[in-house]
Amino acid sequence: MKIIEFSAADPELIAQAFAVSTAAHRADTPENPAPVERFFTTLFTHAFPGRENYWFACVEDGTLLGHTRATFFTDENRELAMLRFGAVHPDHRDRGVGTALLDHVERFSAEHGRTTVLTSAPVYWENGPARDERFARLLEDRDYSKALTTVNRRSPVDPLGPEREAEQYAKALAAAGDAYEVRQWIGAVPDDLLDTMCRMETMIISEIPLGEIEMEVEHVTPEKLRGREAVYAAEGRIIAHSVALDRTGEIVAWTEVGVDEGGYRDAHQAITIVDPAHRGHRLGLLLKLANLRQIRERFPHVEYIWTDNADVNAPMIAINELLNYTTVDASAEYQKKLGD
Repeated sequence: MKIIEFSAADPELIAQAFAVSTAAHRADTPENPAPVERFFTTLFTHAFPGRENYWFACVEDGTLLGHTRATFFTDENRELAMLRFGAVHPDHRDRGVGTALLDHVERFSAEHGRTTVLTSAPVYWENGPARDERFARLLEDRDYSKALTTVNRRSPVDPLGPEREAEQYAKALAAAGDAYEVRQWIGAVPDDLLDTMCRMETMIISEIPLGEIEMEVEHVTPEKLRGREAVYAAEGRIIAHSVALDRTGEIVAWTEVGVDEGGYRDAHQAITIVDPAHRGHRLGLLLKLANLRQIRERFPHVEYIWTDNADVNAPMIAINELLNYTTVDASAEYQKKLGD
């Protein structure tokens, strides 16, 4: 059993890695969306601007037993390594595969000047299905500290029914008044909104709950944003946006949902954010309702929207509960200072 680095030049190993991820999903989190092959394989060929991805596999006699990915930031947050623990095949657990991969990534990160590793592990949440928490226990045994808990939720794409949705939309629209304009699109950000969208993207890290996670604001430029959109296109992930513009034409609230090409029933709620200066006008609810309408119209095959929120993000949790999101499980976010 040994750890090797692999890349886009190793299609056979990539295929094995996807098969391991699929097997782990069936064993561990069958209630959650299954891995999408195109999305997975594109991670080997494309990275967001300001990111570098490194893949590692634990192999034995030509068979991939488990894999993981380390992501380094190249602009802000250069001290961080983001560890995305891929999976260990259910047939090869309790043999030290996860420990070997974790050891290797820690050494690799330290050798490349990273001083902090961030990672996450699935955990049980109240009234949800059982979860294998061995990776969480491994992290805690290795001096990782829990920095944040995010809760995964699922909602039907039509959570309220026509009458109640119309009622809630009208209330949110009335709260917003005539000071805002709702604008929607699918795919790339329109050129006239590019600069103001970069402002909102840059705002994310300073506004979302991070718990004990230590992370700098990432400054998003038009070039970076267009680069991200190119990655989405390669992944086959279509982004549905809804924004609120103030009277100056600035975006002051925004929500987006990702839909994978190929007729998948599950879509993925990404960011919902409201500029602090414009909170209290129900813009978050207004935009989420508007975006659900857009998704039903443009992607009629979508049945469910999945989201995750920090367990301390009470305002967003309240909106999600109004939209009939139900909890499934959770992800514990861990942090470790290398060398401590």
